Amino acid sequence: MRRSPGFVPVTFASAIALFTLLRFVFFLVFRPPLLDRADVLRAFYLGLKFDARLAALLVIPMLLMRRRAMLIAYVVIALAFVLTLYAADFGTYAYIHQRLNAGVFEFLRNPIISWHMIWESYHVVWFALGIVIALVLVVAGFSTGRFRNRPPHIAFILLLIACLYGKLSRYPLRWSDAYFSRDPFIGELALNPAQFLFETMREHPATFDVARVHQLYPLMARYVGVIPHDLSLSRAPSLHPRVSGEPNIVLIQLESFAAFKTAVFGNTLNASPNFDAIARQGVLFTQHYSPSEKTARALFAVLFGIPDVSAWQASAHNPLTVHQCSIANAFADYEKFYFLGGSANWSNIRAMLEHNIDRLHMIEEGSYKAPVVDVWGISDEDLFIAANDTLRHQAKPFFAIIQTAGNHRPYTIPKQTHGFVLRRDFVPGRGFESLEELNSFRYLDHALGLFFALARRERYFANTVFVIYGDHGTRTGADPTWLKLGDLSPAVYHVPFVIYALGVAPQRIDVPSSHIDILPTLTSFCGRPYVDTGLGVDLLDPGRAHDSAAFIFTTFRDPPDLAVMQHARWSYDTPLAQAFYEWSRWLLYHNDQCEADGPRAGSG
Repeated sequence: MRRSPGFVPVTFASAIALFTLLRFVFFLVFRPPLLDRADVLRAFYLGLKFDARLAALLVIPMLLMRRRAMLIAYVVIALAFVLTLYAADFGTYAYIHQRLNAGVFEFLRNPIISWHMIWESYHVVWFALGIVIALVLVVAGFSTGRFRNRPPHIAFILLLIACLYGKLSRYPLRWSDAYFSRDPFIGELALNPAQFLFETMREHPATFDVARVHQLYPLMARYVGVIPHDLSLSRAPSLHPRVSGEPNIVLIQLESFAAFKTAVFGNTLNASPNFDAIARQGVLFTQHYSPSEKTARALFAVLFGIPDVSAWQASAHNPLTVHQCSIANAFADYEKFYFLGGSANWSNIRAMLEHNIDRLHMIEEGSYKAPVVDVWGISDEDLFIAANDTLRHQAKPFFAIIQTAGNHRPYTIPKQTHGFVLRRDFVPGRGFESLEELNSFRYLDHALGLFFALARRERYFANTVFVIYGDHGTRTGADPTWLKLGDLSPAVYHVPFVIYALGVAPQRIDVPSSHIDILPTLTSFCGRPYVDTGLGVDLLDPGRAHDSAAFIFTTFRDPPDLAVMQHARWSYDTPLAQAFYEWSRWLLYHNDQCEADGPRAGSG
């Protein structure tokens, strides 16, 4: 005798089928021309995973129900709610070309006006009728079908758990996985509206003072060198090249690499001989500061030229700030690489990178033969070895980012290294709080030296510009007298920044700078024309550098404390510091008009 299907598995499969159908309708209604077929297929694949997660979330409560009437009532209520979200999502996208997000709650401030706008703009009756018909079909199907409410099989429970996690990796499926393409529609196609709404509700709402943005615009425009016009900072600065041709680019972000721990800035422990040698042979910016104390915020500032002043988490966590312009795309014909020893789902930086940088190859967890050593992935030594092995095989010019992570608690140093020798002696009060931290810092420097030793043997080395900078400083090991200056003690934000290239004479540049200035300076250094929409300046431009500034802020206070260094002097909460802060808050949500590529389709 044929066994009747279970109520919960049928509901699960039906929900996935319905969500997939709605995704296909979304695609047919809103698709723009000239979509990449491979990207569309991948978006549908990721969408299926998001839909399976939502279906799993919907049916899990049913595992606790036994009465048939209760099950049907629950399905009707849950499905009515989800279909209402889908209807709202379709309407939102038709109106502002954005998926349903937490911003729609702003309309609740004027509910009567908003309701009239919805009634007059959309086929509300048809939407409601469609939902009612769907619910009637569901009730009829489950009422007349030969379904049994039996305890679920263990295999089905494991399937639900797998759908909730969504990936075979250290990190689960996240919204950022949807933004693997620079085309905004592809990311939006992959999203599930219910989950996307929840993700945006987890973030603080957009906070910026439009009146203050307008008031401080002349000051900000004068600082970056544009004539005030329509709140635009877009400009094509003059170039001051130090190299010619099409040099390769390698950006190396060093984890927790505070300036005061290095010999080139006066530390006597000789903990960073490899970095110190490179700094003495390169162009060293002596007054360089990270805008904040967070790694993800540092990478955001470097790539997009905006201090990441988001109030809660780094902006990479916020789906509403995913669209950004980057000067990295000025290297349009370059192959681009991002190397990370762990997963790019860390801090949701995957979308920040893949969605905004053209032709980017993500080399991350699962791409390496080397073993994982701790929560941060493979060791920095193995990361640099893998990066060199990839770069030496490139026939075209490349733009590579190598992000180290090992100089961070738990300060893991692998048992098998390439010649690293642990120090056993330690004297407190000389820039490090413990022997473990000292050896971790030394191991990062050792890994950097290993990379340069390997790279010097390769053909690409002679035609490569290397950029080395600390992502942020650290309070650990800092002289207590420095910390008496409070939360904005400059020593905590002071990090090295070096540009090194064969044939370029060593130089020390003492003007204030921060991470937002790295790409404008690098691109000018390479003689590459670019359009800048951020807040950084070219430190090689004598017309701008003499007035350059380093802006820093606290990430753990709301509102944050603000400071700026300009003309070799620190000042706090000045008009320029406020201009950096207010304009950063504004640009987090308004830096999507990339003139080098044309405006992004679908940008709001």
